Amino acid sequence: MKTVRFAEYRQYEQIRTRANNAVMGLLAGAGMAAHLLQLTEGSDRLLSEIFPNVPHIRRLDMKSVSARAILTSGDVHLGAMTVPYVLGIHEDFIKTCLGMLQRAGHTLSKPDVRYIKAWTQHEEIERATGGNFSPVELQQFHILRLMRNCSIHAGGLVDADLAKHLASWDVTSEASWVARAGRSPRSVQLGDQVEFGHGEIVASLACTKALAREANVLLQPALSREAWADLVVEDAVGELPGVLKEPPPQRQRRIKGFARFHYLPLTLTETEISDAIMRAI
Repeated sequence: MKTVRFAEYRQYEQIRTRANNAVMGLLAGAGMAAHLLQLTEGSDRLLSEIFPNVPHIRRLDMKSVSARAILTSGDVHLGAMTVPYVLGIHEDFIKTCLGMLQRAGHTLSKPDVRYIKAWTQHEEIERATGGNFSPVELQQFHILRLMRNCSIHAGGLVDADLAKHLASWDVTSEASWVARAGRSPRSVQLGDQVEFGHGEIVASLACTKALAREANVLLQPALSREAWADLVVEDAVGELPGVLKEPPPQRQRRIKGFARFHYLPLTLTETEISDAIMRAI
């Protein structure tokens, strides 16, 4: 699966990587802090007395034994915050893909892609491109999306939509989920507490990464070569300021090199790039 590294895809990868590093850093930090607090076990002093120079320590002004309990279970709370964050980043990228399809002349269900809801975004791309996302990845995405909805709109309890979706879960999708998250949510019942943790964070990062790559691949034949060539030139102009004002041979060489580096799977010809440059001038 070879991806085209167009500007918005590069930006998505950067944002996703920063989010991944930040979340894993917070998880590791909570673990290290909990381990460090073992050294103060049995102390009656408050954290603000033991660590007076730590910013905002008074907002967690309790004894170390209580603080350790919070830090040890920190992945539950961080998961409840992280999964919606990761899904939000992904959904924004998928809207970008829908906008690219619309710009290329594909008719979508709504004229403004901002109003295409998360539960139909991927299916909308499938209809426009004639391709398909991995059913396993798509099913995992919808499970995570419904878990997020329960967390935000149903007081953190399993609602009818999530329970129904889990009941129809196929064996392959569940096995893939367990391989990533280490546990399956299939056994939860209507009204149970929706639980997030390190496993659900990993599952959300993994399935959105896979779906973003699949969206990239589906876009490639769905946009005309002329449309891609125009995007290459637009992208190059943004990354190589003043390139269109350079002498034609140098301009052609630099934009061709840019296309080879970021858009290699498209194998755009010199003529296609040259024509796009002329359209942009």
